[in-house]
Amino acid sequence: MKKIAVLLFAISLSLLGLKSQAQSFDGGLTGGVVASQINGDGYGGFHQIGWTAGVFGRIPSGRWSSWQLEMKYSLYGAHSDIKETPEMNIRLHYIEMPIMFRYNLGGININGRHMDFITAEIGLSGDFLIKSKQEAGYDGGFDNPSWAFFSVTGNIGLQFDINDRWGINIRSMNSLIPCRWKPNVGSYFLHYFNIALQATVVYTIIHAH
Repeated sequence: MKKIAVLLFAISLSLLGLKSQAQSFDGGLTGGVVASQINGDGYGGFHQIGWTAGVFGRIPSGRWSSWQLEMKYSLYGAHSDIKETPEMNIRLHYIEMPIMFRYNLGGININGRHMDFITAEIGLSGDFLIKSKQEAGYDGGFDNPSWAFFSVTGNIGLQFDINDRWGINIRSMNSLIPCRWKPNVGSYFLHYFNIALQATVVYTIIHAH
């Protein structure tokens, strides 16, 4: 965890160093909370609460569109509800590298107001597992003893800009490649998949010229 914090801090300093130089991209920081579950574990509900933090760079590709590359640390997993037995607690620590296509709704006018403070986004994330923890009470529920080192997640979301620096981002995320594989199953969709809802605060340090 300390190594992750140092890495993100170093990248943040690099963004600050680039701020004074001519550039054609946006860049900044993002952080917030994640509510997640694991599809296929027999439990329901977004009971695992984690957090996410990282950096992003954004390149305009048109008047309203842009591409965004991110690197984040995120905590996913699953947690049993208070009514469910046996108790289960799974914590999956990832380094995520999302690539998002973003489209600003500034071309839409509703009752005389442009929707340029809203941006829709969709993309994919390559997720690298750096640590996992599976607490007692549900260890026997998985036939495959290990979580996948790499998975791919689909992302879709909206960002609401407060001003030219601050914004609120809401995303829905679902694994497209399983986070854990079941042996001897007949359907791809019977494996284990991360499902998460994410809410983050976005702060833009660098603005494109």
